[in-house]
Amino acid sequence: MDERTTGMTSTGSEKTGHQNGTTPISASQPNASETAAQLEDDIEHIRNHLTDVASELDRRRHRFFDLPGQAREQLRKHGKPIAIGTVALAALGLGIWWWRSRSQRTVTGRLLSSVRDRLPDALTSGEWFEQARKRLAEAIHPEPPTHPVRNGLIKVSTAAAGAAASVLGKRLAGQLARSQWPSQDEQNQRAGLAR
Repeated sequence: MDERTTGMTSTGSEKTGHQNGTTPISASQPNASETAAQLEDDIEHIRNHLTDVASELDRRRHRFFDLPGQAREQLRKHGKPIAIGTVALAALGLGIWWWRSRSQRTVTGRLLSSVRDRLPDALTSGEWFEQARKRLAEAIHPEPPTHPVRNGLIKVSTAAAGAAASVLGKRLAGQLARSQWPSQDEQNQRAGLAR
């Protein structure tokens, strides 16, 4: 039995002393009404516990799926760093815009823009990068040749040459083996000639 089911005993003859599993009524054991009351108390305790667990799960579910509430809570918790980051990004963007507009008026800015104007268009537009990427991709994964008939003939001739070499090798190995180790008939013939 479970640890919460106090007052209940297991059925069987290990506690009773009788072979049929029945217990005689005695003063030390609780009666049926006390056992029923104890069971009702246990059931009520379990129900209360399950109600608490279910209400906690419901509260967590509502909190988890409350997205606008979570956004407000995150803004409340982290509002100051978010505001500082937004202002810093805006200041950075404005600073870059101001610097670029000012650099066109200075000597170094004009020098840089004249150098940029002398470069080929493909270099400044990034076309060269795309071409280099295509060349690298072709080197890594070359496209198969577009001659299917020639490829088929090469494959067939390679297979035929391999088969011919296999047959030739087998025959040469057989001749070599016969000359090294004569068969039983040849041994008998040689033995007959030698007698």
